[in-house]
Amino acid sequence: MTTRRLTPFVMLEVSSILSAIASGMTYIVIPWLILETTGSALLSGVVIAVKGLVSFVVYPIAGTLVDLVGRRRVAIVSDAAVAVSAVLFVILSLSFGPHLAFLIGITLLGALFESPGFTARKALVANTAEVGNVPLARANGLTESIRGIGWIAGPAAGSFSVALIGPINTFWVIGLGYLLSMVAVSCIRISHNVAGQSDLDTERKGFIREAVDGFKALAADRPLAILVAFIVILDMVYIPAEEIVLPFYFNQRHDPTGLGIVISSMVLGGTVGALLFEWMTRHFSIPVIIRVAVIGSCTLLLAIASFPPTWFFAIIGFTLGLVWGPINPLLSLLVQRRFPPSMQGRVFGVQLALWSVTPPIAMPFVGALVEQFGPQSVYFWLMFTTFVLGLCIVFVPILGQLARVREGGLGGELRVPKKAKKSSQAD
Repeated sequence: MTTRRLTPFVMLEVSSILSAIASGMTYIVIPWLILETTGSALLSGVVIAVKGLVSFVVYPIAGTLVDLVGRRRVAIVSDAAVAVSAVLFVILSLSFGPHLAFLIGITLLGALFESPGFTARKALVANTAEVGNVPLARANGLTESIRGIGWIAGPAAGSFSVALIGPINTFWVIGLGYLLSMVAVSCIRISHNVAGQSDLDTERKGFIREAVDGFKALAADRPLAILVAFIVILDMVYIPAEEIVLPFYFNQRHDPTGLGIVISSMVLGGTVGALLFEWMTRHFSIPVIIRVAVIGSCTLLLAIASFPPTWFFAIIGFTLGLVWGPINPLLSLLVQRRFPPSMQGRVFGVQLALWSVTPPIAMPFVGALVEQFGPQSVYFWLMFTTFVLGLCIVFVPILGQLARVREGGLGGELRVPKKAKKSSQAD
């Protein structure tokens, strides 16, 4: 395995971590700016809900663009557009003041431009791994863990930047991050047929029909569709707690650093969990990995609903991330194994669209509940709901079929350990 062959994969990981840092900063600074400008958790929830609805529309389109136009090209244009929009936000805010309209604008532009880049990078993992002879399980685990490092640095950097230079000037840093990400992905050199264009062996149907095919393909894969549906419902309950309840709680305490520490600890645990994914695939079946992740994470979420001191909150948050960490690389691997390369961008786009739309739908309601009943009681009931949902999904027999991976993508079938094979057959 030569350094030259590994260069595309390394450059993709550099782009992923830079974009993750920049994106992670926005998850701190945008809610913070909205709360600072309006003081309303409800309004913060409404703005994030609108962003989710935009992402729901954009992600399937982004996935289709990735398959039809090219993965590297979409990533470059996307990063450049986000960088320009961040700089434009700073210029307008410094010139006319921090108006709510500017905050809504940068939130929507983020949803419009970040989605294609994220989808393109997920699709490029299999391509760059193939060029570098990196096993897919390892490539997905590394990608999610490296991106997780970016999500650790992002909230922390966002919190410290808000304290040091202010929330508006923080967007200079965000724009620079996306600019550097664009440079990194521009350095990726892979053959034309691996880039996501000429592997389309089907007749063109029209852009809309191509996009709809992503929904049809995922729906036809019942075990994967059920798993994705569960995560969609789980996210609808949990994400509002992370993006509305926690910022509101720490804003009341005037403690942006504490918020950054807690969120970063969760992501750090997720990073370690993702790194362990390849090892787990050699020792446990896919259903076992899913069930441990679901039950463990839902139990830990319920445990932290008492809002313990920040240091203890961080410890439990790290453990939570560690348990849930293998899920993201697992989902990526299943898409790569169960769908041909010409369809993977669209399936990734559909998954991301579903995960982006349901949490924002719940956010205005969560924001209103927080204002009415306070953050701690609302957080407890949200986490109790996730625990009940987790108990429901682990007993679904069809999840056992995910251990028998169809040979549709790159690199053949996923190796299942002997012990795991017996377990999966019993499921």
